[in-house]
Amino acid sequence: MRKSFRYVLYIMVGFLIYQVIDSGESGFTHQEVKNTLVIAMITVFVLLLIVRVIKSRYDDRGKE
Repeated sequence: MRKSFRYVLYIMVGFLIYQVIDSGESGFTHQEVKNTLVIAMITVFVLLLIVRVIKSRYDDRGKE
């Protein structure tokens, strides 16, 4: 993934989160949003670790 594409992806994810919480005018409380975002960050981190492990195994098999 190119570096410039990552920044566009980050902006799109941020915009999506902004739209989901409706810029503070939704029924979500601050604590609910905070807890949801913590869970989402942990989930994304775990998924990235899984992808990294799978990618490294695939690359190691290609070298053999």
